[in-house]
Amino acid sequence: MIEQGLTLMVVGMSVVFILLVLLVYVMKLLSFVVNRYFPEVAEEVKPKTQGTGEAEILAAIAAAAAYHNS
Repeated sequence: MIEQGLTLMVVGMSVVFILLVLLVYVMKLLSFVVNRYFPEVAEEVKPKTQGTGEAEILAAIAAAAAYHNS
């Protein structure tokens, strides 16, 4: 009775381990295929031209801090 339980446990754990290892390699293969045949296209980033630069942002933060402290 105990031998059947141990055999079932070993077989079950082995099957799960083999399937997980197989899953890892299938995912690696799928990643390779997708990156090879469908590469990610890099889009060019255009800067904003509205004039909100760092100086204006820092001035707004300073004004908010001065208003909060008064």
